[in-house]
This record gives sequence, C-alpha cells and structure tokens, in this order.
Amino acid sequence: MEEKKINRVLILLLVDIVYFFSYFQRIAVPGTIFNELQSEFSLTATAVAGLGSLTFIVYGAMQIIAGMVSDRFGGFRTFFFGGLLFSLSSILFSFAYSPAMLFVMRAFVGFSASFIFISLVKILTVLYDSEDFPLFLSITLILGYSGGVFATYPLERAVSHMGWRSSFLIAGLLCAIFAIAEGPVLNKARAVYAQKKTFSLKSLFVVLKNRHSFPVAVTGAINYSVYMLFQTTIGKKYLQDSFNITSAQASFYTFIMMLTNTCFAFVSGYTSRLTGLRKPFLLAANSITLVASIILFLNFSFAGSSKLVLLSYILFAVSAAVTPVYITAMKEINEVEVVSTSVGFYNSLAYFVISSTGYAAGRILDAFRHSAVEIAGIIVYPDFAYKMICLACIMLALISFLICFSIKETGNGKA
Repeated sequence: MEEKKINRVLILLLVDIVYFFSYFQRIAVPGTIFNELQSEFSLTATAVAGLGSLTFIVYGAMQIIAGMVSDRFGGFRTFFFGGLLFSLSSILFSFAYSPAMLFVMRAFVGFSASFIFISLVKILTVLYDSEDFPLFLSITLILGYSGGVFATYPLERAVSHMGWRSSFLIAGLLCAIFAIAEGPVLNKARAVYAQKKTFSLKSLFVVLKNRHSFPVAVTGAINYSVYMLFQTTIGKKYLQDSFNITSAQASFYTFIMMLTNTCFAFVSGYTSRLTGLRKPFLLAANSITLVASIILFLNFSFAGSSKLVLLSYILFAVSAAVTPVYITAMKEINEVEVVSTSVGFYNSLAYFVISSTGYAAGRILDAFRHSAVEIAGIIVYPDFAYKMICLACIMLALISFLICFSIKETGNGKA
C-alpha cells in the first residue's frame, strides 16, 4: 500500500509536467506571438487565428478517438505514447520556415496533445476514488495551467530576447526530457494499478444516447471558448491595437488572466468536492461570462478603459476555472467504463467551438482590413471590429446561460 502512495505522487508529478508543456503550446500560439507570426510569414489575421483554430480542431476531433484508445490500452500506455509524439511536434514547430509547414506542425501539435489530457483523466480515475477525483483533477489542472501562465508574459519576455523559434525549441526539448524519463515509472504503474480495458464504438453510442450529456457539453464548450478566444487568440492583440500599449504590457494582462484561471481552478474543484454540488457552479460560471462580455462591449461606448478590459479578462478566467466541475459532472453522468470516451466527447465539442470562434474572430478582423492601418509591418485593426467580436460573445454567453438550466445535478449534495 505504501508503494502505491509513493507511486501516486510521482506519477502525478511526471504526467503533470508533460501536461504543463501541452497547455503551454495551446495558449502560446497565436496569442503571445500573433504579431511575430503575421509579420514573418505575411499572414492575414484569419490565417494567424487559423493556426490556433487548426490546433484546436484537430485536438478536438481526436478527443473521442483518444478516449476510446485510452479505454482500450489504458491511461499509462496512451499517455506515454502521446507524450513522445507531442515532444517531437513541439520541437519541429520551431523549425517551420514556410506557412505550409507552420500549419502542418500546428496540426501535429493538436494531434499529439489530444492523447495527453484524456489519458491523464483515465490515470486519475484509476489512482483516486470518485470522492477525491474533483480535488486531484483540480491539482492536475493547476499544474498544467501553469504552462499557460508561462505562455503569456514569461514567453513574451523570452521571445523579445531570443526570438520565438529559440523559445519554442527550448520548451520542446525540456518536454522531451520529461516524456522519456517518465517511461519506466508509467510502465511500472501499469503493473501496480489494474485498469479495466474496453474498446468499441458502443462506448461512444452510450455517451451520445445519454441525453444528460449534451447540456453539460454544450454549455461547457461555449463558456470555455469565450475565455480561450481572448486568452489564446486576440486578447493580447486587442489590447495592443485598441489601447496602444506595449507587447510586454499586453502580455502581462493575459498573464494575470491565466494566473487567475489557474488559481480558481483549484477553488472550484475543492469547493465542489466540499458541497457535493455541480450545477450551481456551472450556472454561476455562465452568468459571469455573460456579465464579462457585456462589460467588454459597453467599455467601447462609454469608458474606453484598459482597466475594464482587465476586469473582463479576470472574470472570463474565473468563469473558465469551473472546468474541473464540468469534467466531474460529465464523468458522473456516464458509466465509469466509458469515462475516457465521455470526457473525450466533452473535449471534442469544446475544442470544435473554440476553433470555430477563433476562426470567426479572424474573419471579422479581416472584414475590417480596409479600415486598419499598418505600422512597421504590424496591422492595427479598428475598434469597431473588436466591438463586433464582443457582441458575438454576448450572444454565445446568453445561449449558454439559458441551456445551463437544463443540466442535471450529479453530485451527492442537495440540488
């Protein structure tokens, strides 16, 4: 028993380090290096936003498959396989010297990263009891989200000193070291922790036939996509274009945003565990997203304050921090044998919406290209373009808020 306790701590740390780099990649591109990529490769805003969208849509499309693979081969083996592929894709991204290779490498990043989180959830399901699952999922997300924190202001500082290629190469090499090092530990864990293995399309049909899966998946997807739009795609550029602040200052705003999300991810998971409730947290999250979107929209007309933008960013981050509760609810709604497939379905829908909103935002910016100005090779888009994006976010948040009322309470508290 003592061996299991030691192994659980070591396993959790090693898998979370690789997850750290996975989240780093998803947050960093294109958000932190939007202008660098647009300038070096002469890309449109749609194309730059499309880099993030491509990663997310491949990541999302692979979630269901990755979930079934994890259910069949076990979380430990799938995680190791995913970690090796992801390390390779991260390293190769830094050597992309044409737009075509840039897009291929981002697709490879999305493909390989898809195996990491799903198999990580499978590992947590094996290591911890259902009662403790929300808490340890929150701890895992905190450690993983820390990669997102480093993908904002710290990455911007690194890029300003050594360029984006060297910065991403170093990150890829560090990830590879840990991905290789965890191999013996995960192999040993397979023998210590038995896993029931299943694999068939039947598991996916079981999830899809469960009508309670959809309100959770849809509201989670919309709520998280609004946050990710500003965190990973246009948040930094919007601040630079509309408020004429430096790259370092703008990335510090998204740094605060990511740091807030990381901290509150633990709070939401821990509080949900204490109360035994899920639905109140999901309703509160969607309410906060709606309020934050409205503040951002009204700021254009009445205040024009970067401080109100920061407030909205923080609210978005708090709202998105209920991810542990969403995943726990999705897990509890479905049978334990299809846990990876159910979470895969949830993630798949989420990242499809994320990729769609990111691409749509790029299209909106390009629609106002005629009103944009170019300064030292950097395209500065007009406020009205960003205002239209905020209006779209309000509509999405309102839809999500209304659907949220149909979510079934899955916890052991009083609904």
